[in-house]
Formats: sequence, structure tokens, C-alpha cells
Amino acid sequence: MSKFKLSVLLVILAAFSMTAVAGDKVVKRVPAGAVAFHFVADFSYTTGELVGYIAFIEGVDGPLFADPLDPASPPYSKDTAYFTLRLTESTPWPVALPVETGSELRVSLLEPVGAQFTVYFNASPVSRDWNDATTFAQGVPIAVFEESALLGTRSGAASYNVFSSWLIDSTPIWFNGQKINFKKLVPNGVTTTNYTSPRFMVVGVDDAGNDIVVPAGTSFGATAIAIGGKPGRKSHDDDSDD
Repeated sequence: MSKFKLSVLLVILAAFSMTAVAGDKVVKRVPAGAVAFHFVADFSYTTGELVGYIAFIEGVDGPLFADPLDPASPPYSKDTAYFTLRLTESTPWPVALPVETGSELRVSLLEPVGAQFTVYFNASPVSRDWNDATTFAQGVPIAVFEESALLGTRSGAASYNVFSSWLIDSTPIWFNGQKINFKKLVPNGVTTTNYTSPRFMVVGVDDAGNDIVVPAGTSFGATAIAIGGKPGRKSHDDDSDD
């Protein structure tokens, strides 16, 4: 090998080495059955809006929260989260599935296929309002999921819900020196579980002077688990950068 060719080879190797040293890396696919991300959310019965923020993403260096503007505020909250989500395509009207007489379970609900939620990344988080869904939809939309049918089983006021969501769109971003692309992270989507407890509000007083209380919404923590196998559905940006 000539000295010239050797010099060129050394330059190329050095370039690759510098890239590796820089610490830039691509977040890899989450193994099937492993937790892909955790999120906290709130659903309003009056508006049909569901919003929330992501507290953990597998393989992504954290924290996923910015420093609070007010040092007295909690360091991890909806106001400091870099990643938020919002229901962007409404859930179809649920179907009641009555349980057997005498069961401690009051009723189950089946919500048909069709709901979609979008994940957003905001590099400069600002104060957010649970009653204003638009405050959770600021920044860059980086993933869209379409939900399968949801089964919610209720006991008393609380309910346990399970549904899968297929990834139908994904836009790569850079965060903390890492390339995050949900198409890489969870190409088949996720199966989500959550346990909810409703909030109530007083809407009036009856003839006996008692408060009339109705459900206002529900708040919950949820876990999204990666679906395995080869991607069953191609995302809308299937020709995007891998």
C-alpha cells in the first residue's frame, strides 16, 4: 500500500473515531415485552380531551424534564416535561359489556378501533394547563399512534384498561446527543395498561340540600410495552431515515 493510500485510510478512520467520541448515538429498538415508556395522563369527560406527559423512555438518557422556572416548584411535572401527548383523533363511542349477575365487577366497556394520540417534543417546556389541551400539543409532533379496541373493566369507581397502539407516523429528533425515532424504538407500536380513578365535581344541589356530584374525568399513570415481531403495519414515513 502506498503512503498516500495509507494516509487517506488513516484520515477516514480518524473521522469515524471522532464521530464515535462525540457521543452521538441512535436509541435502539425496545425488546419485545419490555417497557417502552411510562406516562401520566388526564381524561376529561366533559371535553373528551386526553393529555399527558412522558416520564420515561427506554434507552433515552434522562432526565426527561427541564429545570423548573420556579425553584420552589417540583422538578418533575407537566410543566417541565420535554415529551407530552394528546389525543388527536377521538375515541369512538364505547360499547357496554355487562358482567354476570352477582359479580363484583360492575361492567366492562369496549372502545372500538380508531382513536389516535400524538407525542410531542418541546425543547423549551412551558407551563401547561390540564384544562387546556393545546398547551400539551406545543413543540414538534414526533410520533402518531392509532389505538386498537380498548377494554376497560370497572370495579366500583376505578377501572383497569388495556389496548394496543400501532405506530403510523414518526419523525426523528435529537435529544441529549441521542437520535430518537419511534420507528426504531417501537416499530410495531405498544400495548398500554393503566389503572384509573375518576374525579368528581359538584354541579348543583338537590331538593334535600345534598350536593349533586357527577364524574368530571379521570387521572392515571400508564405503561406502554413494546410489541414484538416484524412490523405489521408500515408507518406513513416508511421511506424516512432509519
